Amino acid sequence: MVGEPNYPAPADVKQRVIAAVVKLYRYDYELLNKDANERSITHKLAEHLQHEFAYWHVDCEYNRQGGNTKRLLKLFDERICPDAIEARTVYPDINVHRRGTRQNLIVIEVKKKYGSGSQVKADKQKLKLFAEDSGYKYEHGLFLIVDPKNPTLERYQGNNIWEDWSQILCAAVKELVYGG
Repeated sequence: MVGEPNYPAPADVKQRVIAAVVKLYRYDYELLNKDANERSITHKLAEHLQHEFAYWHVDCEYNRQGGNTKRLLKLFDERICPDAIEARTVYPDINVHRRGTRQNLIVIEVKKKYGSGSQVKADKQKLKLFAEDSGYKYEHGLFLIVDPKNPTLERYQGNNIWEDWSQILCAAVKELVYGG
């Protein structure tokens, strides 16, 4: 893909992602408010992300790594061990990447509301593995809850540290969608 040769700075990624989520709340709020299927919501969010990341591919549930299926070792096993050979296929909700390359910018898992603790833990584990696995090395793993009134957005930073972007997102949604 021609264009943006380098990865955008983390602050730029944060700004663009929050802008896309704000557009989701502004233009597609009915999907959130009427409890539409998560796939409908992620599809619209991916469209907004595509405008923000014009030189990248934005795909929903993209399960390819080159010509192979995306797999992560022992994804849902509490006892992840370094010599594990079993892997599970994975379908991240949204990928911002360059297809056919190892340029993986953002992987996003989306939930409509806080689910069970095990669902949240599994999604966060998946994001952590995508960021740390040498086959993927996503720059940003994002966990988004698109609650109609109280969105939550967290970024995996590495070393098992999560950065909470929720306050900035909530303020932007309140200001730009609800008029402050």
